[in-house]
Amino acid sequence: MKQEEFVTHKPQDSFLQDYISYYYFHCSADSLLQKRFMYYPNSKNALTIYRNSKVTYSCNYSKTVPDTKTDFSFLYSGVQKQCRIAEILAPFDKIGIVFRETGINHFIKVPLSNISGDPIEKSFTYFGDDLKKCCESVYAEKSIENKVTLLDQFFEDKFCDFKEEVLKKCIHIILESSEKLTVKELSEELNVSRKTLLRLFNKHMCCTVKEYIDIIQFRKSLNDYLLKNNNAPLTEIALKNEYYDQSQFINHFKKLTGFNPKSFFKNVKHLGEEDTFWTFK
Repeated sequence: MKQEEFVTHKPQDSFLQDYISYYYFHCSADSLLQKRFMYYPNSKNALTIYRNSKVTYSCNYSKTVPDTKTDFSFLYSGVQKQCRIAEILAPFDKIGIVFRETGINHFIKVPLSNISGDPIEKSFTYFGDDLKKCCESVYAEKSIENKVTLLDQFFEDKFCDFKEEVLKKCIHIILESSEKLTVKELSEELNVSRKTLLRLFNKHMCCTVKEYIDIIQFRKSLNDYLLKNNNAPLTEIALKNEYYDQSQFINHFKKLTGFNPKSFFKNVKHLGEEDTFWTFK
């Protein structure tokens, strides 16, 4: 094992790619290594697995330390409303399953709000012993491709249809729109009440419609600058992503990241081949 390794890989099964954006594999055997980083609000959400590590939580913070008595620790980070700080002490061996916007809802048979949504505690036990058995096989494999195959098989077996078509259509409209739509505009386009939309988002996304719209606006700005054109002036990024003016752009970034846009883009790091962005402290 290298001092530290971070690798991303899409599901090999094309069917799963509609629900799982990618897996990532992050590990280190260096007992002197200590990672402290910030990660940011995202419409995608991740199930994270640690082997032989213990995780403790406080408000917007988690700390992971080696613990051979703990076989696996499972964490689920849903739609985040603010940045979080994570501290990891090596050695660690971590796997992330990054779901698409409503992705995890296609693998659980109860509303997400029934099993997640706690602002502090992120432990996730829904899949129980089935996931533990899968992880034993995954961690026994050395090649990333074989690990991905086993994870694909697990989620293929767990797949169940998610029937909330109004919610799925609403999220599709938000993602595809070149404008920042209001809750009123969305409810009118979908021909449902604002109350219905709020209920669906709280039940299955664990956030409000407005919070979700704001997070999408932030992530579109981030991806435009870091993945498409990092030479673009920030004023252009702000205008393209429907901020009223530069002041609103700055205030929104400060609220969600703790940094103004200029400082944020200067310090944020891109990991792997997908849209994972962390700021190391």
